[in-house]
Amino acid sequence: MQYEAVIGLEIHVQLKTKTKMFSAAPYQYGAEPNTLTDAVVLGLPGTLPVLNYEAIEYCAQLGLMLGCRIADECKWDRKNYFYPDSPKNYQLTQNEQPLCLGGSVEIEMAGSARNIEGEHRWVQLNRIHLEEDPGKLSHT
Repeated sequence: MQYEAVIGLEIHVQLKTKTKMFSAAPYQYGAEPNTLTDAVVLGLPGTLPVLNYEAIEYCAQLGLMLGCRIADECKWDRKNYFYPDSPKNYQLTQNEQPLCLGGSVEIEMAGSARNIEGEHRWVQLNRIHLEEDPGKLSHT
């Protein structure tokens, strides 16, 4: 019986937007803990998320640059989990219907895998999707 190794990578990228993914609360890297919050971020009852369209545009632009198919419709899923960095106890993510499908990234091989002219290979992508980052624990 022959086996084939299949290796997957999950790469996280933080988008440089003015506000958070589902909130009008501002974003600033390195800000003091608990200073950039609002009712949505805290998961207070009766609050509803508002989508950050700037993030959608950035994701779609990346998808086009990488040859992805941009979905006509995408869907947000509520992933429930209980961690101390998430006051809502869930995360909004695109699990079943992501914004970008397929695509690829070109890489240049180095070392013994490289020929005289330089060999290029393509890494196939499954998807590019958006999700909210619930927060970060800071221990001092």
